[in-house]
Amino acid sequence: MVKNVFINKKSQDKRVAELVKLFDGKGIFDFEDMNIQGESIAFVEPRLEITSDMLKNLPRGTTVYGYPNQLDDSLLKLNDLQYVCLSCDEQFIRENNYLTALAQDEIIKKRFGDVKKKILIIGWGKLCVELEKVLHNHEIHVLNFNHHKVQEMVGKYGERAHFQYVNLSKFDIIINTIPSLVIGEKLLRTIYFCKTCKQTKPKVKPAIYELASAPYGFDWGGLNREMFDYTIEPALPGRFHPDKAAQAVYNAMTRHQKMVSDKLSIVLCITASSCCYTKLLPVLEDMVKIYDVIPCLSDNAATANRFVNINEFKQQLVDITGNKIIDSIAKAELLSSNKRVVASVVFPATGNTIAKLSNAITDTPVTMSVKALLRNAKPCIIGISTNDALSGQAANIGMLLARKHYYFVPFSQDDHINKPYSMVCDFSKVLETIDAALMGKQVQPIIQ
Repeated sequence: MVKNVFINKKSQDKRVAELVKLFDGKGIFDFEDMNIQGESIAFVEPRLEITSDMLKNLPRGTTVYGYPNQLDDSLLKLNDLQYVCLSCDEQFIRENNYLTALAQDEIIKKRFGDVKKKILIIGWGKLCVELEKVLHNHEIHVLNFNHHKVQEMVGKYGERAHFQYVNLSKFDIIINTIPSLVIGEKLLRTIYFCKTCKQTKPKVKPAIYELASAPYGFDWGGLNREMFDYTIEPALPGRFHPDKAAQAVYNAMTRHQKMVSDKLSIVLCITASSCCYTKLLPVLEDMVKIYDVIPCLSDNAATANRFVNINEFKQQLVDITGNKIIDSIAKAELLSSNKRVVASVVFPATGNTIAKLSNAITDTPVTMSVKALLRNAKPCIIGISTNDALSGQAANIGMLLARKHYYFVPFSQDDHINKPYSMVCDFSKVLETIDAALMGKQVQPIIQ
């Protein structure tokens, strides 16, 4: 993404070491390193205090990625730094919360085994959603303090929805997700006192897990916290799934870097002309120098073939572009709302895909990608590679040639003696055709 990456090399957070691997260990510096020049980013792990001493050696203009919602302006003014809150990235929040839920599930299984438990989740937010998904084998109750959500919660949970007050002693496990002192002494006393024997010790001790950040969720008041089965579980993703947690951080940083870059985004739609795959990669390497390229594979293109190892090929696409592959119709459909994507490039385009496009058939990730962008009048560039261009596909190619927003990479017969009906685009003119199409022009001559 950038030349330099600054991290806390002394960190005990396992995700930091995993993040270094994702950057291939190149251009990695500590916050204490001085006189480093060039485009830079910095990652500050959770619960590491961000201070002026930490930031003062960063190159001017460095983008700092961290977890607090914001940093003091005085810190950012040190070197014209930019700050990006990872906890404000919706996709990152979902990924991180899911890893938190997985870790919480592992903690519960280690202590209680696979026995079904009655669990109270405090807070009906994004983390609660992920906890519900992972802990679905248990009896889940939710305690919330938002009056506006009463009807919605009752509709979903019925008697398992609680508001303001609930007897905490009725639960085997309590999980707090709210970083605010919402559970006071009154509620905690439902655990603490035994009304029958009047003893000042818990009659039952539900396992209480604190997943929220400071100031946490419990106001102990005059109660002795040590008498409760209470555990603060910080940084669960980094402790239990550091590799996946680091990947979520890396993905968020990559998304942001691409969002602020000057490169236009295009979708490279690859269909099942697998004989062209090895020749496609050099073109892709030139393409990413100019565009942010998002790879997309048709269903047939993603299957094994006799020309390349398909898993290695897919990994090459990811490595070269830095983007995940669009491999489903659902993912392709999201392109319609992506304002940064300016065009689709179907290359190589098989006769099968050309036939589908000409007849408005949308049943693959590729055809959906094209449709999603054409919806907003964004061009589709076709680089054909088909054995029946001058026979069965001639009519379909003609239809697309006459249709608005379609542009063709110049093509010709590739073997007029042995394959007289076959035509393939000129790979050396793919970039030229894309550039022209973005200006509403067709490169000429189309047929060479």
